[in-house]
Amino acid sequence: MKRVGICAIVLLTLATAVFAQSMMSSGKGSNGVAGMSASVTPTADPQAGHALRIAKSNGHKVIFTTLDDAQALAAKGPTILFFAADWCPFCQADLKDINAHGNKISEVSVVVVDYDTARDLEKTYGVSVQDTFVQIDANGVKLAIWNGGGVDGIKSHLVRS
Repeated sequence: MKRVGICAIVLLTLATAVFAQSMMSSGKGSNGVAGMSASVTPTADPQAGHALRIAKSNGHKVIFTTLDDAQALAAKGPTILFFAADWCPFCQADLKDINAHGNKISEVSVVVVDYDTARDLEKTYGVSVQDTFVQIDANGVKLAIWNGGGVDGIKSHLVRS
């Protein structure tokens, strides 16, 4: 009987892992909710000559495309790179906060960068953990860096020019 119980636990653990992996590869988190890029709608940016993917938010939240695009946003106003991961509960909490209270930082562009794939960008800005915010200027120079805090963190760390 003891072996049957252990086998059941092992099988349940394996099934959960397979399910979670299939949800991640389908663009959905382990809770079945679509990840960061799923709520994104294309909008035209005539300056860049192509579509930027902007997530619905009360603030201005953009999914990272290129550093040049982020620098173009920084030329227009305060811009923050947010290194986030779908699997990170802190990142998800910050994204929910930005979506819910983005109107408090509406002059700020938050550019969401996929922490799992942006290794070169992470090296450039000294990012070593997910849930990291990096404010840049129009030349891509790092003005400030901090971890977490959502909208309140942005408001308290934002460098005004």
